[in-house]
Amino acid sequence: MWSSDNFGDDLVASVRLGGIYYWDESSGVSTRAVPFTSLTNVSNPPTRSLQIMVSDTDRHIICFGANNIGSSSLDPLLVRWSDQENSLDWTPTSTNTAGGQKLSSGSTIIGALRTRQEILIWTDVGVVSMRFVGAPFVFAFYEISEGPSMISPNAAVNADNRVFFMDRGGFFMYTGTVQALHCSVQDYIYSDINLGQSFKIFGTSNVDKNEVMWFYCSESSDEIDRYVIYNYLENVWSIGTNTDSFTRTAWIEAPALQFPLGAGKTSGSDENYLYNQENGDDADGSAMTAYIESADFDLEPDGDHFMFLKRIIPDLKFKNSDSEDIVTITVKGTDYPLTTATTLTTSDVTPSYTQAFIRARSRQTILRFESTGLGYGWRLGATRIDMRSDGRK
Repeated sequence: MWSSDNFGDDLVASVRLGGIYYWDESSGVSTRAVPFTSLTNVSNPPTRSLQIMVSDTDRHIICFGANNIGSSSLDPLLVRWSDQENSLDWTPTSTNTAGGQKLSSGSTIIGALRTRQEILIWTDVGVVSMRFVGAPFVFAFYEISEGPSMISPNAAVNADNRVFFMDRGGFFMYTGTVQALHCSVQDYIYSDINLGQSFKIFGTSNVDKNEVMWFYCSESSDEIDRYVIYNYLENVWSIGTNTDSFTRTAWIEAPALQFPLGAGKTSGSDENYLYNQENGDDADGSAMTAYIESADFDLEPDGDHFMFLKRIIPDLKFKNSDSEDIVTITVKGTDYPLTTATTLTTSDVTPSYTQAFIRARSRQTILRFESTGLGYGWRLGATRIDMRSDGRK
């Protein structure tokens, strides 16, 4: 697992539990990065690290988890940084700002994320804020939360001036304080997750859609095959399953480009690709099955009465479509909570469609909107349902 960051035009990188490296842009892309220890005039750089980062305004190179000067053993709670604007000098003196600090609680650093005016550090027991304060201490460390941590080094996301992160038992948000997020699909996620592969979990954002996402491994998989999305503007959660054509192992917002970039591999092979995400309506020229399915809902909170559905007015907006494009509405139902929902009726919706007359009766109902066509997209708004109470039996 690698971490990297820009130091001016150059690049610093670290492999978790291993060495740190420096790539000089002036040498060209055909020249490989070299270990810090091989740089000319370098002074006591770390030789092992958990994660590396460059602070934004003060420009120190920081190693989270590092070996101390004179030792080859990695201290998983030690934070070390170089002299300001200097990648070579890691020896603290009275005339530079190089230094280090061992965190006071926990047993290891899980990961760190640069935010506005501070760096957040997650240990196995909580969250610590690291802030630049200048000489003589350079950085100050404040424990801001005890308990919530992070499930993997890449499970925190910056979005909308907030930090969202995933722990081993829930989702949290940081806005100066740590707050638990109410997640309507939390039981679905944590009842089927492979915690043995938790370090493969990563979070990312899709700012144009007001979303943050986490990709993870289900209990039966050693590779990423599930994702969960949180729309922080509408406070809505959704879930998804990766298919062979949508296995993603990394994702970046890429603000300098038109679309976000995703990375992934073809199932059962070693072929790896970069993808323009959110681009087009198909799967690389092939038809893509797209659907939205609701949770089951009752007519009344106590679920005491059956409901009779006789009409649906869909709020669908088609994109790049013609009159023959179709979205299929499937109505599923179940009479008792422990039974499996079955299909009650289906109806095909076209761009000129206004309403669907149906006959369906159940205690709990599920709506599914699905398309399998080529060359068009659609959006779902506020669907209206004409239904009434239908008695207890």
